[in-house]
Amino acid sequence: MDHVIGFLSSLIVLGLLIIVHELGHLLVARMSGVRVLRFSIGFGPQLFTWTKGHTEYAVSAIPLGGYVKMAGEQRSEQTAAPWEYLSKPASTRASIVFAGPFVNYLVSFVLLWIVCLVGFPVLVPTIGRVIDHSPAATAGLQVGDHLVEVDGHRVTTWDEMTEMIHNAPDRPIAVLLQRGAETHRLLVTPEPGRGQDLFGRSKAGIGIGPAGESTAQRYGPLAALRQTLQVQRRQLEQTFTGLALVFSGKLPLKDSVAGPIRIMTETSAFMRLGLVPALLWMSALSLSLSIFNVLPIPILDGGHLFFLLIEQLRGRPVSIGVQERSTQVSFVLLMALIVFVCINDLDQIGLLGKIASWVRR
Repeated sequence: MDHVIGFLSSLIVLGLLIIVHELGHLLVARMSGVRVLRFSIGFGPQLFTWTKGHTEYAVSAIPLGGYVKMAGEQRSEQTAAPWEYLSKPASTRASIVFAGPFVNYLVSFVLLWIVCLVGFPVLVPTIGRVIDHSPAATAGLQVGDHLVEVDGHRVTTWDEMTEMIHNAPDRPIAVLLQRGAETHRLLVTPEPGRGQDLFGRSKAGIGIGPAGESTAQRYGPLAALRQTLQVQRRQLEQTFTGLALVFSGKLPLKDSVAGPIRIMTETSAFMRLGLVPALLWMSALSLSLSIFNVLPIPILDGGHLFFLLIEQLRGRPVSIGVQERSTQVSFVLLMALIVFVCINDLDQIGLLGKIASWVRR
């Protein structure tokens, strides 16, 4: 029963994020005087529809996306009516296209801000493991030590502590720690290759692991805004660093992407953990959708924005033939990527091996 509830909750979460994305397109289109003909949640066969004004609203069978159909969106449909999409300047059309990813970003921001108000979970800098013969062991650090200062900077989270250590390879740094009722100041020299960042790249480290203790940091409304901006800045840096590593071949694609199956599985798991983990996951997922949709791939919003930028610079639109061919190629590549990530998802969650064993019987 829990799995069913988790599956349904993940569908609801993904559906809501898709709806707000498409609502961004819808609202800005209407504000710009563009007539919206259809607002669809999902693809494929329509489950049910209703019409209000000039807009037909539809819910379709495949809940992996959605779309907004505007009047005069294709040149073959254009009649030069003032309410048509292509009758608007390139800047207006760009604002309509950009509205979807931007709303996803806003949703991510608001959810993260709420978490900062309620209590942002952070891992405290308490040592839970010391590797033998490591710089930490040599310096005298012990399991249970709580680090207060590193290299002259006060630290309150494990991430703050590790960042200080990563930035000091082969340089002795002072650490102030609490051990029971006593405080101690020790010198330790981080060694290159002792630590790793989120992408598995070698970093300086001292050979310790966290105790796993966490606490909730609460912020006032203004402080929560600053914290939200800082957290999202780190998330954006990590995302674009990851993309750069993938495209450069330094990070395997299979280790860096998650497809619909894993997203559904992870969403279901976070929904069962409580309000704060659920909000954090929804915020991260909405931010990922925002970033993914602005990538300059013709079939995505980012591709449309790219063509509109070229149109703005050239003073005339990119030819229909070029747009159609690039869209077709990107569609094939995107479908191939979806197939790859789905197979990778099955492998990551252990189902691919079970399916292979069942087939071999």
